[in-house]
Amino acid sequence: MTFGEKKILKIVFFDRLHIRFLILFLSLAASIIGLAVPYYQKIFSTDLDNRSLIICIGLALFYLILNQMTLFIGQSESIQAQKKISETLYKHNLRLKPLTLQKKTVGEVVSLYSTDVPSLTVWLEQSLPYGLTTLFPLILTPAFLYHFYHLPISFSLGLVLSLLLLNGLMAFRQSIFFFRFKMLAADRMGLVNEWIQNIRGLKVLNWVEGFENKIIKKRREETVNRIHMLTNGQVMNSISSSVVFWLNLAMLGYFIWSYEGNLSKADIIALLWVTTVFLSRPLRQLPWFFTFLFDAWTSFKRIAQFLNLTNVHEQVAAHEKTIPEAILEVKNLSLSIDGNELLHNIDLTIKPKELIALIGPVGSGKSLLIRSLINETPFQADRFFKEKTSYLPQEHFIMSASLRDNMNFFYQSPIEHDDKIMHHLGQAQFSFELDRVQQGLETVIGERGLNLSGGQKQRVSLARQLMEPESLLVLDDPLSAVDISTERKLIQEFREICNKGSSILLTTQRFSALPECDRILFMNNGRIEYDGPAREFLSNPRYDSFLRGLI
Repeated sequence: MTFGEKKILKIVFFDRLHIRFLILFLSLAASIIGLAVPYYQKIFSTDLDNRSLIICIGLALFYLILNQMTLFIGQSESIQAQKKISETLYKHNLRLKPLTLQKKTVGEVVSLYSTDVPSLTVWLEQSLPYGLTTLFPLILTPAFLYHFYHLPISFSLGLVLSLLLLNGLMAFRQSIFFFRFKMLAADRMGLVNEWIQNIRGLKVLNWVEGFENKIIKKRREETVNRIHMLTNGQVMNSISSSVVFWLNLAMLGYFIWSYEGNLSKADIIALLWVTTVFLSRPLRQLPWFFTFLFDAWTSFKRIAQFLNLTNVHEQVAAHEKTIPEAILEVKNLSLSIDGNELLHNIDLTIKPKELIALIGPVGSGKSLLIRSLINETPFQADRFFKEKTSYLPQEHFIMSASLRDNMNFFYQSPIEHDDKIMHHLGQAQFSFELDRVQQGLETVIGERGLNLSGGQKQRVSLARQLMEPESLLVLDDPLSAVDISTERKLIQEFREICNKGSSILLTTQRFSALPECDRILFMNNGRIEYDGPAREFLSNPRYDSFLRGLI
C-alpha cells in the first residue's frame, strides 16, 4: 500500500475512530430493532395485546430514528474528512516543484478538489452508513426467517447473493460512467482554463473558433456519457423498485409449495413486514451503495496517485561557502532529467554589489540554471551556498485587485505604505501618467493583469520585488517588454541597488544592456562558456555572431 493510500484510509476510516464505531453500533442496533418489530407485530396480531402494539410502534419509530442518526453522523463525518483531505492535498501541492507537476494540467488538479474529494468521502457520507444499514438487514434476515419459520438458510442466502450479484454488476457499469464523467469534466476544465488565460492571444491569432470547438467537442462527449449514465441509473432504479415484488413472489412460492407447516394470518403479516417494509429500503439502496462504493474507489486511486507524487530533491555534498564574501557559491552543478544531462559542471560565484547578465542562445540552459539557483530542480552539486534570494519569473503573477493590493500582495491593504509603493513603482519606471493609470493605486487590475499591457505587468512585478530586496535578486528576462529608454533607466536603478549592497543576476536577450553589467555569463549547451568582465566579452571575436544575432 502506497503512502497516499495509507494517508487517505487513515483520514476516512481511522480518524475519530470512536465515531466510526458509533456508526457501526447504530446500524447494527437499527437492524436488530427492525427485525424485532415483526416479532411483536405477530404477538399483537395473535393476542390483540395493547402492550405489544405500543412496543411494536415504539420499535418502528426507534428503528427510523436510528437510521436517520446513522446517516446524519455519516454526513457530518464526511464534511470533516473533506476538510482534512483538502488540506492534505493543498499542503502537498505547495510542496511539489514545477518539474514534478509538469504532467498535471490545472483542470486535473482542480478536479481533485471539486470532484474527487466529495466523491471519495461518500464512503463516510453514504457507503458506510448505507452499507451497514443495508448489509446488516440482508445478513440478519435469513437467520430470523430460519429461526421463526424454518426457512432454509440456503434458500434465503441464495436470494441475497443473487441480489448482491445483480446489483453489483449494475453498479459497476454505473461507476464506469461516473469515472468517465470525472475525467471528461477535468479535461474540459483544463481546456476552459487555458481558453480564459489565453483569450487575448487567441483573438489576435484568430484561433478562438478552433479552440472553442475543442471545448464543445469535449462537452458533447460529456453529454453522451451523461445520457448513458442517466439511462443506466433509471434501469437500476426500475430493477431495485421491482425487487420487492419478486422477493415476495419467491417467498410466497416457497411457503405455498415447499413449506410443511401452517401459516397463520399473524405469520403472513409478520413476513410481509420483513419483505415489504424492513427490506424495501435496503433493497432500494443496494445498487447505489455499490455504485458509490466503486465511484469512491476511483477517486481514492486518483487522489492517492497525486499524494504519491514526490519531488526529486537536489543532492549537495557541502553547503558551506569557501569564499568569505560570497553570497552565492556553486561548485560543479549538474542537472539531468529523464536521462538527459541539461546542465554540465556549472561553477559560479557571486559577491555583493555585482550586476551580472546571464545570456546565451535559446535552449542553452539559462532558465534551468535560474530555476536551479532557486532550488526548483533536482540538481547535483559538490557545493551549493546561497544567501536569501528574491526571484522575478517571466510569468508575472497579478491579482484581480487594486494596484496597491498587488504591490502589498495583500487584499484590502492599508494606505500607510503608499509612499514606499510609489517610490518602488518609480524605480521600476511605472508612471501613472505615462502608463495611463488614472485612479492611481486605487486602479483595479483585472484577473491575471487583464487591464495592463505586458510591459506594465512586468514593471509592477519588478516593483513588488524591489520593495524588500534580498542579498541576491534573480531576474528572469526583466527587460523583454520595455522600450530602449525604459531599459536604460531600469539598468541605472539596478546599478543603484547593487551599490547599496545587493547583487543582481538577470537573464536578457538585449545587447544594449550588456555594457552596463559588471560580468557576463555566456551559456551554451548547458555550460557556462564565458564568465568574466563585460568589456572583454563584447570585444571577443568568438562571440561576434551571437552578438550580431542579439542586435
